[in-house]
Amino acid sequence: MKKLLVIRNDRLGDLMLILPALRIIKSSVPDIEIDCLTNESYKDLSLLSGDIDNIISDVNSYKSISKQSYNYSISFFSTFNVAYKLWRSNIKRRYAPATKLAQLFSNRTIKQSRSKSLKPEYEYNNDLACYFLKDNDYDIKRIDSPLIRLNSENKIKDRLKKNIFIHPFTGGSSKTLSGDDFIKLCLELHKLCSCRFILHCDKYDYEKCLNIKNKVSNLDMDVIKPTDQLIQMFSNINECDLFISGSTGPLHVAGSLNKKTVGFYPSKKSSTSLRWRTINEESNKLSFEDSETDDKYIKVDIKSVVNEIYNKLLK
Repeated sequence: MKKLLVIRNDRLGDLMLILPALRIIKSSVPDIEIDCLTNESYKDLSLLSGDIDNIISDVNSYKSISKQSYNYSISFFSTFNVAYKLWRSNIKRRYAPATKLAQLFSNRTIKQSRSKSLKPEYEYNNDLACYFLKDNDYDIKRIDSPLIRLNSENKIKDRLKKNIFIHPFTGGSSKTLSGDDFIKLCLELHKLCSCRFILHCDKYDYEKCLNIKNKVSNLDMDVIKPTDQLIQMFSNINECDLFISGSTGPLHVAGSLNKKTVGFYPSKKSSTSLRWRTINEESNKLSFEDSETDDKYIKVDIKSVVNEIYNKLLK
């Protein structure tokens, strides 16, 4: 059996965007073992994805990698430090985009120019996966089935109402709507359909979400308890009918579950809705970009946005 190590050791949203590439590889080479080097916080992803066999989170010693005797590595994202350790680990074929200084330690590279943001990040990842397959004489196949395996009971679902998750904060990863604009969005949606709003956040933003909830008394709104457990986060998000947020990890988790999503994106080149498009079906997603009228928050025409959300995703 051949062994492949893939690297995406940065943010959760970025990690979600390699899942279609891993599906292409597993579909094309069913007997390959795929390990993923990523953040310790995401160690349970192998329990959710059938395309990841093991999670490797120890990047402090190249010995933890070299003892696995990998045939290949693919760096969907890498630092100079990790690239050096892959080289020291004697992995024979080391694949990476030909963009950063770290590529000096890779011997199979493809020029992608990701900084131009000409297509979605997950398509760049798919291209790298296809380059790996072609270079090793594998036929490229794609099996369409859910990317995430999840058994979840509907604990908070109300059949009479749409469960709309609002994730109002991004932890500084990008601009998003202001709290007041998220409230306006909820109020406008409430006029068009019967819905229950669930504020979703991490533990650092819990109090801020409670403050948003306390500002509205005429909406069915609650704040879901934050969790550090990856599987619980996926289970929580799986309960929504629609997930609305800025460009952040939980939005991409919703995309990986093929939930309906609405994303708000900065307009700058490196952060556009095209570059960071979610991986759910096209019919399940909407995206809106900043009008650039405010330095701190994304600004959009709330009523226009709500009408489009309702007509495409909720009607």
